[in-house]
Amino acid sequence: MKRILNQCRKELVQFKRDKFTVALAFFLLLAVLLIYGFAIRLEITNIGLAIINHENSPLSRSYLERLFATNQFKAAPWIGKLPTSELATRTENTKHNIDSIDKGIARAVVIISPEFSNRIEAGKSTNIQVIVDGTDVANARVIKNSIRATNQFFLKSSGLQTGVKLIS
Repeated sequence: MKRILNQCRKELVQFKRDKFTVALAFFLLLAVLLIYGFAIRLEITNIGLAIINHENSPLSRSYLERLFATNQFKAAPWIGKLPTSELATRTENTKHNIDSIDKGIARAVVIISPEFSNRIEAGKSTNIQVIVDGTDVANARVIKNSIRATNQFFLKSSGLQTGVKLIS
């Protein structure tokens, strides 16, 4: 213990002699504090989001625009063949978009049902299915909460907010 105290005394004497070392120690600490406080952002952005819009109505497109307006999501590119005829079924489109999660292109898939706008305009509840890549739990929670908040904001800004939970 005596050795440690002697070492501390020696360092304090050194600090008294060399003012540059003291200034450098404080300025480096201040610089690191400013960098971590203002320059580094730990929020997740540019999350790949695949979309399956079975309805393609103005209301569903408006909802999707609201999702991308958060600047947290970006549209995941379509990597498969575009359907040339009506032979491409909904399950094939859904399977392809879920495969985009497996390939790492998208982190989430949003599926809008065919009755989306009819049910909302009638004041009934409708479901939007969201499939989230759960390999990173923290990011999955951020994606889920962001989509949930966007749902509430969309309903409120569109004047569709009622006592009934319309989108779940």
